[in-house]
Amino acid sequence: MLPKASAGPSPHAEAAKALIGKFRALREEILYFTTDLTDSRALNGGAVPESFVEAVSAAVQQSTRLEQAGGADATMLRDAWAYTVAYEPVVQELLAMAKFLSHSIRVQRNAAGLSALDVYTLAKRLSKRQDGAELRPFVADMRVKLGKKGRPRKANSDPAPATAPVLPAPPAKE
Repeated sequence: MLPKASAGPSPHAEAAKALIGKFRALREEILYFTTDLTDSRALNGGAVPESFVEAVSAAVQQSTRLEQAGGADATMLRDAWAYTVAYEPVVQELLAMAKFLSHSIRVQRNAAGLSALDVYTLAKRLSKRQDGAELRPFVADMRVKLGKKGRPRKANSDPAPATAPVLPAPPAKE
């Protein structure tokens, strides 16, 4: 059975709202955080191995001409790579958190649904009793909202099952 909920506003709504606020506040703490997703396809061009970035960093560090022409210094390149290495586990943790939260929501939805089906079954049974007339409108409303239409009508007669015609077997090849 589910825990009893108060008749007032849901404590879960306030807790969820506060958690969303915390997530949004975290954005401010993450250096280089961006919400601009317009160029996401263009970002695939920079997918290179770490060894390549380090080799370029070393070359830029040794050549002022490369640094000026490329518009990037070795410190910036190494810092950008260090950022990716440091924050990739954070992404994995957030994805895991989202997966587990989604599962937790399904568990609670299932618990509520099963409890509601138990109450519906009990209400149907009680509404059939002589002293259960007050439950009949509730049962009818629940039935509609559940998508049940009532008992299906029986056909007057059972039609004979359709059988496929039997074809003769093809002659055997020798």
